[in-house]
Amino acid sequence: MGIFMLLIDYAEDKKFHDYPLIPTTLALLSLALFLFLKKERSIHSPTKFPIAGIESSGYFGLVKVRGRFVSDALQIVKNGYYKYRGKNFVVTTYTFDRVILTHDQVKEISNAPEDIVSARAATNETLMGSYTGLDRFPPTNYIQDAVRIKLTQNLGTIKDAMIEEMRSALDTELPECTTDEWRSVEIFPPLRRTIARTSSRVFVGLPLCRNEDWLDISMKFTRDFFMTIHILSVIPKLLRPLYAWMFNSGKVLTSYKKRAGILLAPTIQRRLEEEKLAEQNGAVYEKPNDMLQWLTDLAEPHHKNIESLSEMQLLTILASIHTTTNFLLNTLYDLAAHREYIQPIREEMEAVISANEGVLDKVALRKMRKTDSFFKESMRKNTFLINFNRMIMKNLTLSDGTRLPKGALVSAPILMFSTDPDFVEDPETFDGFRWYKKSLEAEGLATHNTNWTTTSSNNLIWGHGKHACPGRFFAGEMMKTLLTFIILQYDFKYPEGQSRPDGFRRAEFTIPDITRKLLFKKLPGPKKFSFL
Repeated sequence: MGIFMLLIDYAEDKKFHDYPLIPTTLALLSLALFLFLKKERSIHSPTKFPIAGIESSGYFGLVKVRGRFVSDALQIVKNGYYKYRGKNFVVTTYTFDRVILTHDQVKEISNAPEDIVSARAATNETLMGSYTGLDRFPPTNYIQDAVRIKLTQNLGTIKDAMIEEMRSALDTELPECTTDEWRSVEIFPPLRRTIARTSSRVFVGLPLCRNEDWLDISMKFTRDFFMTIHILSVIPKLLRPLYAWMFNSGKVLTSYKKRAGILLAPTIQRRLEEEKLAEQNGAVYEKPNDMLQWLTDLAEPHHKNIESLSEMQLLTILASIHTTTNFLLNTLYDLAAHREYIQPIREEMEAVISANEGVLDKVALRKMRKTDSFFKESMRKNTFLINFNRMIMKNLTLSDGTRLPKGALVSAPILMFSTDPDFVEDPETFDGFRWYKKSLEAEGLATHNTNWTTTSSNNLIWGHGKHACPGRFFAGEMMKTLLTFIILQYDFKYPEGQSRPDGFRRAEFTIPDITRKLLFKKLPGPKKFSFL
């Protein structure tokens, strides 16, 4: 129904692309009503699974539950999960229906071939690829391969650059604190800028990673990307192409692509020319060790240009900076709420780094098991409501007899899995060392891996199977490194009378409160390690 309000909002305009306003609007309203009603009545026909949260049959029942999903998605999914426990049900929204999978079904399809169960097609559908640009590079895997192979392989070699950028960013972004008094800090902005700078150091290198225009793109592109999706999501699917043309809904994203291209053009052009010149002279081109170069090496000739490489950089940003910042912000909020964990984690960090001759590298990070456990517990409590999106590409019958038709979108209720007593003991209790204690119990058992970035069918924060998040090792090391910098130099807590803020829930998304301030104080004594 959102299109009606959006059209009315434009009533002050004289024309839509030179067509008279009133007859154009009336014609579109009539067409929208016809297509909307048709869509509403037919959208559920492929599966016949029960719809979670529906209170009455027919068109108005669908409209009501779809409207409720925006503000009450958690309760709808939770009620469906326990009402139809161990069975499939449907979550319906204005944009699409999703069949909610059982735990066993997630295990079964997690490694299914892409031509049968497709993560790419699901991402393109849920993120509206034809309007947002996610469908620009099919069927290539440039970004996935650059992250999964090159980035993960180079974590050791890029560590020094990451630490240097992180130290510089924190010195610049965090207000100066003393050992004598607490200072109020709105923590989200410095966290986001530090992560944007550190990620950009790996993605595009110096000096662009410190360029204010580039940082502005890095920090705001994801926000505006999802705002575009939100606006389009209330438009009936058959009307979206017309709406997108009338109101140029992709203009914001297009502006980001142009800005990124302008900033990246000198670097891309110089690198392509230097590589070509080296080849002509029979010399070896010494390639920079960053994401931009890895994507350039992977790109086919028709994508080895400024426009395509700039767009790939934006899509890399989309999958990294925003999510990493929110995860780390939630972790700091949880630490401030459970301050009894700060000193044991600090002591572990100091012991591990000291035993590693004062070096903070991947060896040291992987031995920080208490830190690892706290991150995992924080993410368990603050994860997505629904994820593990897949599209069924061929009619599929699962081993339990469930039939999934071609074109069906399926998802997993990952917040339900992470709070289900069948999978997590005493799930309502926040236990920061829950996974550390389990790792002690499981030592020597190869079948029980409690590592933070390890995925499983009931721990889907990073996805699972062949399409598990390829950047989780990079993101994990960056968050642990940044937390190490903070905990070894500062103490922090909530202001008097304040406590951990609730996140904002909208549909299946949970967004932390980015306005909350924490009190920071410098730890006494000299810095214990040279990298700080």
